[in-house]
Amino acid sequence: MNIVQEFEKIRDIPYRIPLSTTERDDCCSGKSEQLLKILKVAGHGARYRVCTFRWSDLNLPNWVEQVPHENECTHTYIEILLDGEWKIVDATWDRGLKNIFAVNNNWDGRSNTEVAVPVRKLFSPKQSAEYMKRSATTDAIAEDLKKNGKFYEAFNRWLETKRREPRTK
Repeated sequence: MNIVQEFEKIRDIPYRIPLSTTERDDCCSGKSEQLLKILKVAGHGARYRVCTFRWSDLNLPNWVEQVPHENECTHTYIEILLDGEWKIVDATWDRGLKNIFAVNNNWDGRSNTEVAVPVRKLFSPKQSAEYMKRSATTDAIAEDLKKNGKFYEAFNRWLETKRREPRTK
């Protein structure tokens, strides 16, 4: 298995926050879950990492930022064990978003990628795994969507418009 190719396949799934418990999860947590499973099946050591960030740190347009939401949020990526060291692997932003976010375009399969968001607080590996279990429940998702669903909808809409714009080099 070529881990770079697997990473790129997951990375290039268009990022989208699910707006219901029945929608496919193609946001950071869903993409991390997909990549983690692929790597573990192939025999690689891999684990979740969760951090906090603020939406206000992402340079969002006013029409998105003004939709009521919780500013503090969590972000999920994975770490893979390579040559005895844990390396950051963040497949969050797809190539269609390279004009607005730092997309991990040239991962070599050996070094760290960039974390997709400005990290505020990093959870330990144990805390990250526990958080992933708690946040995946139907009740937790429903509560989050109640507070942030309209914002997620606006954010998804903005990303779609950015993907349709001509790409710059």
